[in-house]
Amino acid sequence: MVSDLAQGVRPPIMRHMMVGVAIFATTGVLIGLYLDHWGVVVGGAVLGALLGAGVGRLQAHRFFISVLVGTVLGGLIGWRAGGMDVVPLMAGTGSAIGGFVGITIEMFRGSHRHERERRAP
Repeated sequence: MVSDLAQGVRPPIMRHMMVGVAIFATTGVLIGLYLDHWGVVVGGAVLGALLGAGVGRLQAHRFFISVLVGTVLGGLIGWRAGGMDVVPLMAGTGSAIGGFVGITIEMFRGSHRHERERRAP
């Protein structure tokens, strides 16, 4: 029997990790570009990739979506409320709130693997 990886099909955990690395590394790079410091660009990309791979390993795709939605909504609210100077602050705040909301939704749903296994007869 040939494994899925040998056939070119990535397991779901690998896809989650790749999405996490892409999102968090891009965020680190953008923060470094905003601060106009190449050390922060490289450090942000590396730390973001590590953090994204860790969260992706946990298969937390809903977390990624909630952070993304929070970032966009926070940035839009900041832009409408205070102009372009406030956008980075509000986008960061929105992403943090989006992450908290995503984790809270996950806890209320009880969709963790160990929770399902514990409830199974």
